[in-house]
Amino acid sequence: MIYDNCYLNQLYNDLLSNSPQTIALDIPNELGSGRITQTKIKHGVILSDWELNYRSDMNVQGCVSKEYMQIIFCLNDGISWGIMDERRSVSIQKNESCIYAGHGGTEYICYKKDSNFLFKSIKIPVSYFSRLLADYFDGQEVTAYEKKLLNGISKVPVTPVMEQILAETSRFTQYRGGLGYLYLDGKLLELLSIYLSEVLELDILMGNDISMSRTERTAIMEAKRIIDGQLAFAPSCEELSRMVHLSMTKLTRGFSSFYGMPIHQYIIEQRLAQAAQLLLEGNWNVSEVATIVGYGKASNFAAAFKKRYGVAPKNYRESRFDSTKKEA
Repeated sequence: MIYDNCYLNQLYNDLLSNSPQTIALDIPNELGSGRITQTKIKHGVILSDWELNYRSDMNVQGCVSKEYMQIIFCLNDGISWGIMDERRSVSIQKNESCIYAGHGGTEYICYKKDSNFLFKSIKIPVSYFSRLLADYFDGQEVTAYEKKLLNGISKVPVTPVMEQILAETSRFTQYRGGLGYLYLDGKLLELLSIYLSEVLELDILMGNDISMSRTERTAIMEAKRIIDGQLAFAPSCEELSRMVHLSMTKLTRGFSSFYGMPIHQYIIEQRLAQAAQLLLEGNWNVSEVATIVGYGKASNFAAAFKKRYGVAPKNYRESRFDSTKKEA
């Protein structure tokens, strides 16, 4: 029995030591408040969370490695940074993100005092990113992706689905050993599939399969961005048509062809995804969540949510944690 206990203790310690490890750095009190956390997973991918609030303006600069692709998600106050060697600047606002390849130059940034910065970032080795492209896409697609992503900076709105996946990455701690890495790898690939579709949907995903002018495609993408930006108060199809200067017929048909579902269904899917994220955070009751995502009646929201996720919203958080425990 003593031998068994020793064996189990050693196994448990091995599982812990071989799980994804997170390094956390608290902001010194004299400078402000917040924390930076970093988790390194397989293939050299680095996931980071940045929560920062400084008491005074804070100037920072550093070299950006050419070895990484970087994706930055801005979830609160916006920020700008400059690239010295190229004499240009980049800025992202709340619920906006960007992706770019490291340029090997120096970047400088000023964190404004009393601002609540909340970022999530993903650094992916360029070699691994290129391998993913080669594994999942054909030659022509790979060329188009590399041209778009390796030679510039692309901005993408942060959708509710992206936010949900980003929030779920923190749950890897519920898994031990290689399961934690497997869980994070799955979340990374899920996020990348959604992210790349947003980055390149105009130039690649549509291709030549659908007869649509570039102006029409741009208008349809703008309609989607308008919906994503004001999900709870999404405009009607008539209002969207006027806002993007495209006829109702072209907008509705084009949206369905472009995104695989009608506008109304897309709004419902995105609202329910946002609701699921809010319920998992545990800070809102069902009626509050229903209002936040745009439902006038909690009963209508509950019915739609149960149809989509197979469980009543009041039981969703508990059901997700129960299923996670069973899988672990």
